[in-house]
Amino acid sequence: MLYDLNPSSSINIAEDIRGPKTTTTVSVTNTVGVALAANANRAVFGIYNIGTTPVFIREGAVVTSTLYDFVIPPGFYWKEDFNNSPRYLGAIAAITASGTSSLQVSEAVMI
Repeated sequence: MLYDLNPSSSINIAEDIRGPKTTTTVSVTNTVGVALAANANRAVFGIYNIGTTPVFIREGAVVTSTLYDFVIPPGFYWKEDFNNSPRYLGAIAAITASGTSSLQVSEAVMI
């Protein structure tokens, strides 16, 4: 693999500066809820399942226990791999198969 160490275009390093993460707790039930609202300034986010029930997560407004992007078991933390994928700025939906769980959702924004 070749790397251009003398690129002809400039890099706007200001695009990659973010503020500190803010954290909020979200209650999740077997009815679709929003774990994280859409945010055009989002830099990174992470979700920690502090409850006792697995939580199904999906990008967008629709998630079910059979249609989801990933499951976060109780006691586990998940964060988007922004090094290998573009930033996702839309809403994140969450649901449990049954019962209630709690999520700690952290998000940092571009400054």
